[in-house]
Amino acid sequence: MNRFPLMPSCLSLGLLLQAVLVLGGSLLLSPGLSHAGSRVEMGLPLADPAPTGQSGLQARILFTSNLLGEFEPCKCPDMPLGGLSQLAARVDAVRGDAVPAFWLDSGDRLFRLDMAQLGTEEAERRLRAMLLVDAGSLSGLDAMGVGRLDLGAGLDYLKKLSLRASYPLVSANLVDAHGAPLFVPSVLLVRDGRKLGVTSVVSLDVAGDGFSATSPYAAARREVRALREQGAELVVVLSNLGDDGAKRLARASRADAILSSRSRRLTPQGEWLGRTVVGEAGARGRYLGDLRWFGAGSGGGPHLILTTLPVHAEAATQEATSRLLEAALRRLADPTLGVPPIPPGGIEPPARVDLRPTLEGP
Repeated sequence: MNRFPLMPSCLSLGLLLQAVLVLGGSLLLSPGLSHAGSRVEMGLPLADPAPTGQSGLQARILFTSNLLGEFEPCKCPDMPLGGLSQLAARVDAVRGDAVPAFWLDSGDRLFRLDMAQLGTEEAERRLRAMLLVDAGSLSGLDAMGVGRLDLGAGLDYLKKLSLRASYPLVSANLVDAHGAPLFVPSVLLVRDGRKLGVTSVVSLDVAGDGFSATSPYAAARREVRALREQGAELVVVLSNLGDDGAKRLARASRADAILSSRSRRLTPQGEWLGRTVVGEAGARGRYLGDLRWFGAGSGGGPHLILTTLPVHAEAATQEATSRLLEAALRRLADPTLGVPPIPPGGIEPPARVDLRPTLEGP
């Protein structure tokens, strides 16, 4: 008999210790949870979602969100993530698999602020924007949704950057003073037989010199319907509406997936709203979104799994992007930095590796 009722017996201590060990182990091994002692979210393992395990992976749609003009990794000890070269290398690793991979950017890639700066600060912003455009061309970005912050140096500058890019800038609801679209409203990407439809929208309050936005919900619904008529097997909307707007868009657009920006939220596991999955890949290139497209097979479906993968700062880098970054860092170290602000044609774009799929407009 235990003479001290407030103290557990040896047997109770043993059972308690076993429970703690089991619980701790399950927490550490649970997908989507962070490693002990860090804030890094690991995302979901790559696994067939069908009960039979026979649905078959058809393609992977990788995406970035809210780069905000950032290209260097975070040096914080509890979350050593990010880096444009590390991100490109992670995309390359996925492309090395047996299934086709697409790479999209859901918006707010180029600038951190939506207002012009003065002198060297504005020159630095524009140099960073050019670097991110060139890095996308160099490493095979397939399409970029235009976000509110991407207009941070004005419409004319973004239009010039769009001519510099080897990939399309997409927006279904940004129009000029006459109501004409300013960018391609949607694209049909074809790779290894898989057909992916992509469109993009900004919020209704986005307006400035020479541009404004129409209803994002009506525009997305129109483009989703047009892409399906063109033969798209899967349709995604790149949404710059924030979290609440993306959820409303999921119900209104009838797309298969909403890949978000603006709220800078990290979703290690996508949220389902009806038949549409919604997710966002955090900010500053620290995570890579991963939409996994599984076919029907004998397991029912198709199935979509949305998660995010950490981009470790100490991971492998892509050599071509690293060289591009080194040149940009040398330029940023110049105290004059090319003031007045560097025009889009002021630096020659790099030689490009053509990894793009076939592009078909609506």
